[in-house]
Amino acid sequence: MLKIFKKILGDSTPVISKSKEPDIALAVTALMVQVMQQDDQLNASEYDAIMQGIQSRFSLSETAAKQQIKLAIQASDQANDLHQFTAPLIKTYSAQERIDIIRQLWLVAMADKHIDPYEEALIRKVAELIGVHHHQFIDAKIQAKETAQ
Repeated sequence: MLKIFKKILGDSTPVISKSKEPDIALAVTALMVQVMQQDDQLNASEYDAIMQGIQSRFSLSETAAKQQIKLAIQASDQANDLHQFTAPLIKTYSAQERIDIIRQLWLVAMADKHIDPYEEALIRKVAELIGVHHHQFIDAKIQAKETAQ
């Protein structure tokens, strides 16, 4: 991740995070980006759902949110698996906060008014990896659907 920051910022000095929050923000944003990319159609409404979600969750300005998405796209492109994004969530977030992450992933998937089977499969996999039970996964989907309408 440090390589990504150095590449983006063009700074030769190492970037050292004193808190876990930037790692969490990157992890959550990367998962949202992966949901957006699942149907191979980069949709403006899905991008907007990510912007709104991370601005609200992490109190980011529009500029900071755009930069966060840019970093998340790069991290997602370089990732070999989901573990690097899901492990920090388990360590940092409560069970209810992890359920809310699943709800946010559903909001991204629903933003274009169509849930692609690959989007649903990814959200299901993330839910399993972060310890969200199936009934909670379904409840999060229902809540997202009610919010999206």
